[in-house]
Amino acid sequence: MQSSTTDGLRERKKAQVRADLERATLELALERDLDEVTVDEICARVPVSHRTFFNYFDTKEDALFDVRRAWGDPVWIGGRLTDAYRGSVVAALVDTLFTASLPDEQDAELREARMLIAARHSGLLRRRLGRFDDLRSGLVSAVAAFLTDICRDDDDVPRGALGEEDAAARAELLVVACIAAIRIAVREWAEAGGDGSAAEVADRAVAITRSVAPFVR
Repeated sequence: MQSSTTDGLRERKKAQVRADLERATLELALERDLDEVTVDEICARVPVSHRTFFNYFDTKEDALFDVRRAWGDPVWIGGRLTDAYRGSVVAALVDTLFTASLPDEQDAELREARMLIAARHSGLLRRRLGRFDDLRSGLVSAVAAFLTDICRDDDDVPRGALGEEDAAARAELLVVACIAAIRIAVREWAEAGGDGSAAEVADRAVAITRSVAPFVR
């Protein structure tokens, strides 16, 4: 019992450190261009050591946009997709990549801050989506397994309708389409003066993806 309690406290502490690093990076990036912000400054604001920072993130851009090494882990991504799934695979994937089902209003504010920074510096969005491209194999594996499970559980889909090769091909197309759609939706949002919520931008990304990937709901 004591061990379980200790493990729980340790995980909560780690989650808090991660959140503090994300917030510190966001605050500094809102104050000035991210290129001028150093990891030293981020660590000093929390405060933690360099080693602690790099235990959580590979780069300051990863801290800014909450891009975790776990994005390359199909099991972790699969759990996120399952949590976000409400009958639409496209919406679940966009949510996983973009809105991440953040649980409270404070986190919603962080999401809006990320959008504001992305609108000011379009190159940052390309970097973030580029990181997803780097980790695409993990994403594709998770989405392929997810698509297979959805077909297996859907009474309207004939058994065997989606083979392993089909699932992998469609998953890769869907991942690429969602990443591109998010990029377009955020660019449109920025060009319109940043008028609209993160949820509305995500809905737009879902609509764009569905227009080019009608094979999946």
